[in-house]
Amino acid sequence: MDSANPTFNSDRKSRRLQSVRTRNKIIIIIFFSLIIVLALIIGGIIISLVQKINSQSPYPSVAILEFCTVSYSEFSCINSVSAAIKTRSNTDPNGVFFLSLKTSLKQLSGIILAASNETRPEPAFVNCLTSLGRAAGRLGSMLDAVRVNPDLEARTTDQRREMSEWIGGAAEDLAVCVGGDMRKVESMALDGAAEVAALVGYSKEFLASSDVANENFRFALANGGGSRNQIVEDLIAVSFFVPQYFVLALLFCLLLRIY
Repeated sequence: MDSANPTFNSDRKSRRLQSVRTRNKIIIIIFFSLIIVLALIIGGIIISLVQKINSQSPYPSVAILEFCTVSYSEFSCINSVSAAIKTRSNTDPNGVFFLSLKTSLKQLSGIILAASNETRPEPAFVNCLTSLGRAAGRLGSMLDAVRVNPDLEARTTDQRREMSEWIGGAAEDLAVCVGGDMRKVESMALDGAAEVAALVGYSKEFLASSDVANENFRFALANGGGSRNQIVEDLIAVSFFVPQYFVLALLFCLLLRIY
């Protein structure tokens, strides 16, 4: 009886130890499962926030880049157009052209309205306001034509010539005010005319070489230019989270081995 006690006690301790180890393994599994779930949730939230921030960042789209490649002032064009319009993922250079015209006309109409409320007898102010009104009329005609058929490549030579005359005339009218009369008067209402003139100038340059810009845009999309930023974001996310999950898995295996 006495000689059996040590064996009985040993078996009892062994079962108790095995029970404790089993319980510890269950606790470890539950604990690490909760950590992994929490890490996945936090990782998803971080990735979502990064994508949201990037989507709101001022980095220009491929469409804007190609729209401005035909400009004599490419970097100024990119900065101005990016600040003036908002593009979508499916916007092409023709869409940028349409949005730039729409934005130019909207801003110009606001300038004319604000300036019309001022009582200024100076001939330079009156001439500037008249020039802006003519430019707005030409941009309106241009915008109506583009709204009906935004595909510039489908336009005939005569149609393109007519569009060039409209936008060229608008650019000249704006230049008369911005480059001449506006310098002779001080009016806060006219301050935005220079930005509109620049935007119209970039649109004029694009219209003259729209075929080249559109071809470059299609080539960029064919070579993954449209999704390159998304690929970079995914690689950054993977490189950030994978090592952490690997360390967690390694620690999990070591604890299981110990207990």
